[in-house]
Amino acid sequence: MAEPVRMESTREVVVSVPVYDAVRGLSRTWPANYRLSFDVTAHGEVVIRGDKAGLRGLAVQLLALAEQDVPERFHHRIDDFMLEVERGSLPVRIEQAG
Repeated sequence: MAEPVRMESTREVVVSVPVYDAVRGLSRTWPANYRLSFDVTAHGEVVIRGDKAGLRGLAVQLLALAEQDVPERFHHRIDDFMLEVERGSLPVRIEQAG
């Protein structure tokens, strides 16, 4: 793994993340009126494209999965079937690896 790059300047951001429940899992909380999509280029590069609200919504999903009480292998599948990303977006599975 590469050495972390020292950040000269940072900004603290406070967010609320869904709490894991053993019966219900994690709430799929998304902001109102956001845009988000996933794609892969011809060169195999993964592209995550979103407006500010969509990127923040994705960050909340990632942070929620990273919480201590979320069990290993718990995951979210984000796809256009559930209307969480734009039509035609590739589906993405984000998973807590433990």
